[in-house]
Amino acid sequence: MASEIATDDVHSRLTPGEAGARLTAAVTRLSPPFPWAALPGDAVLVGGVVRDALLGRLGDHPDLDLTVPRGAVRLCRQLAGRWGGTVVVLDPVRDMGRLVHGPWTVDVAAWDGSTMTADLGRRDFSLNAMAYHLQRRTFHDPCGGLEDLARRRLRCVAAANLAADPLRVLRAYRLAAELECAIEGRTRQWLHQEAPKLGMVASERVLAELERLCRAPQAHHWLLETGAVVRAWLPMARPWPGLERLSRPLAMAVGLEGESLTHQLALARLAGVMGAQSVVERLGCSRRRHRQWQRLHHWRQAWAAATTGLTEDQQLQLHLDLTTDLPALLLVLLTHNRLALKQAGLWLCRWQDPADPLCHPRCPLGGHRLQEALSVSPGPQLGALMAFLRRECAFGRLAANDEESILDRARQWLATDSLSPADPPSELA
Repeated sequence: MASEIATDDVHSRLTPGEAGARLTAAVTRLSPPFPWAALPGDAVLVGGVVRDALLGRLGDHPDLDLTVPRGAVRLCRQLAGRWGGTVVVLDPVRDMGRLVHGPWTVDVAAWDGSTMTADLGRRDFSLNAMAYHLQRRTFHDPCGGLEDLARRRLRCVAAANLAADPLRVLRAYRLAAELECAIEGRTRQWLHQEAPKLGMVASERVLAELERLCRAPQAHHWLLETGAVVRAWLPMARPWPGLERLSRPLAMAVGLEGESLTHQLALARLAGVMGAQSVVERLGCSRRRHRQWQRLHHWRQAWAAATTGLTEDQQLQLHLDLTTDLPALLLVLLTHNRLALKQAGLWLCRWQDPADPLCHPRCPLGGHRLQEALSVSPGPQLGALMAFLRRECAFGRLAANDEESILDRARQWLATDSLSPADPPSELA
């Protein structure tokens, strides 16, 4: 169960004084693109950088979130003018700007309210409503984030804060997955209440949040509930069964590792959460990503329908369609109990070999060489011949490194004047 994720992290049980000391040490170690002294005296660090510093998970170039009473965009421009970088005005009405400088991203916002405390009270979750006053070197926690951090609990500051930006509904599940937190019961109720309002959010923001969630190591604990939230927003969504099994241990058991593991697992999760093709279209994703999900969805269904196994034509087309994404399909089939773990591992080993003739099908001879050796003109016949040779190699009836045998087989095929062995065009091509 998702509520079982929470752990008793003694390392995070800090007093406010200890939290301030830890933040001072963390800030001292950072080297942002400008000296801290260049900031106004009332500037404070807020949000993820404070939370991650207290958790001891701050990287060398974290995204910085700063707040000032007013003049946020002006401050960004002043910093860029003196220390370099590019300024992006995020919201001119609410006075929010961004400074991008090499690996650094610094967001600066004016207070939402007359005081720093009022501003923190309008933030999404208590873990993000803690602040560090840079000049005074003091820690501020008006919403009880430090206690929630110790308890590994994600708690919304107020229901109205979710309504102010419904994307925070998805952000809750992403943070829970990234930080290995449990979501407080009342907060979970609010998330489901506000889910239908996701339609008010730009589709690009929704997609980006879902992608970040699906890359989080512990995302599988929250995928079922995330799928329910997506369906509350888009009733046509049909999350796939078995989402809770799409875990890193499963991907590692198949044989995936490193960035390939993260990418393929995220792809399988994201496709499963959205389910229906109409949801993919609603999110307005790129053409490449659209086709990627379409093919994964198609072959999941085709595999389930092929009770006696895929035909040669189907096998070949599957590998043509999923040359880069076969592991994602393997993970999906495992969670649907359509594939044994040992069989999935064998397929992955073949996929990891770029010379495997079936997992990475290709014609053993290029078109120019075939034209030269066989006096074949460019056109449909040459294309059909290359497709025929590709299939013969894929299923071991031709050796890819034996040119003479390949040419002999090509001559036999040409002698029959048959185009029928060519691969049928895929519906997904």
